[in-house]
Amino acid sequence: MTTVKKQRRSDRTNAGLSFLLDSNLGLPTGEKPWSDILAAANITVEQTNDLVYIDEEIAAHNHDIAYIPTADFHRLLRKGDRYYRGLAIATSKFTGGTALRSLLIVRRDDPANSLDDLYGAKYGYINKSCSSSYFPPAILLNRQGKKLDEFLQLTPTNPGPTWQGEIDAVVSKEVRTTMVLEDVWKSLPKNAENTKIIGDYVGGTAAVVVVREGLDEVICKTLLDALLATTPPWEAVYGGFKPFYYAEVHRFFHDLNELPSDK
Repeated sequence: MTTVKKQRRSDRTNAGLSFLLDSNLGLPTGEKPWSDILAAANITVEQTNDLVYIDEEIAAHNHDIAYIPTADFHRLLRKGDRYYRGLAIATSKFTGGTALRSLLIVRRDDPANSLDDLYGAKYGYINKSCSSSYFPPAILLNRQGKKLDEFLQLTPTNPGPTWQGEIDAVVSKEVRTTMVLEDVWKSLPKNAENTKIIGDYVGGTAAVVVVREGLDEVICKTLLDALLATTPPWEAVYGGFKPFYYAEVHRFFHDLNELPSDK
């Protein structure tokens, strides 16, 4: 169970470093060798799936290190906040690349053939930081001069630990449609049997590990080396890590910049 400790940086008595993680992203910080690496560097880990809390903590600069959705990092940069810089970025477990394709799916027997056919439909999404289920339809609709929350009935969906829950919600008719990572859709053959693809967005990126500017370079190298050596289990949503370069997120950030600033 995730425990959220709403402790401000100024209230902490530990002189060590703080690492905030989105627990949905599955970095095994409690297991060896991560637990040993973090203990040796005097880094305390806080995990939560409360995205509102994560946004508040990062905006308040309450942590030295964070593993967060790319869109959360973009929100800071869009506001001119340069407190954090990218250290590493997660990749596709199928391609090893950082560019991710998000698929617009409906049930196999649904008559819809494109996003245009889904006006008013119940749409399942994970959360409003999700680079695969929330922002792709917003970007696609914005290109047509339409608003996400006016075109679709946004319905929060429990994705489960592997995000398969998004697809299952479509098959069970809990929602009519969703957008989901191609990697997730490809992971189980039944998804191709039960659903069909009627659109896509290519250009999203996985989550990023960020560090505060000025963080000791030895610590940064230790963390980066550990991230690059991490091999997530097949069940994980993402693959391994690569060093962060702005070019990897440039296209996605450009598309996010085209959206209203409150998205």
